[in-house]
Amino acid sequence: MNMSMQDVLGWTAGFDTSVLNANVSVIVAPTSLHIFPVTELLKKIGVNIAAQDISADEKGAHTGETGAFQIKEMCKYAIIGHSERKETAEIVVKKIEQCLVHGITPIVCFVKPERISLYKRPGVVYAWEDPANISKNGVYKEKSTREIEKGVKKIREILNNEEPLLYGGSVNGQNISDLVNIEKLDGVLVGNASLDPKHFSEIVASY
Repeated sequence: MNMSMQDVLGWTAGFDTSVLNANVSVIVAPTSLHIFPVTELLKKIGVNIAAQDISADEKGAHTGETGAFQIKEMCKYAIIGHSERKETAEIVVKKIEQCLVHGITPIVCFVKPERISLYKRPGVVYAWEDPANISKNGVYKEKSTREIEKGVKKIREILNNEEPLLYGGSVNGQNISDLVNIEKLDGVLVGNASLDPKHFSEIVASY
């Protein structure tokens, strides 16, 4: 909840399309209000669009909610269970199932690895969030690559190697060169650094 429509248009104009590569998936998650214009501007150049959330319910009288059956018309992905939302595992599971029923790939966030066993489904992308390392007010925190490697190794003991795993926690242009070299880590979930299209482009270029 950072950008106006004008900001969004400026972001798309500022994104460096030369960093795009057929072997790297780039996913952008605007607010629901901006999904349509962002889809129109970025999908044609190969950038995938994600919703920041979906409803846990199929459809009906759920004022203010957006159902997976509606989101799928423009989004291939949806972020589910982000730590900021402080949702219960039961709600997260319902949202995962809504995504899968409607052909959306859920990017399922978790903090504690033990949660993974509740969320395991075919076709899910997993995103390990580290709230203690998430940037605040634009200030990035420093966590050693070694600590992140240990966390990834622990998570991989639960996940099969073919299941995509992302890391989120103060990802930025300074630490991305280390993150891309962590074994069995497939990508990153970028927060504050994604607000600057040039900064985000640098992160994409690292892959």
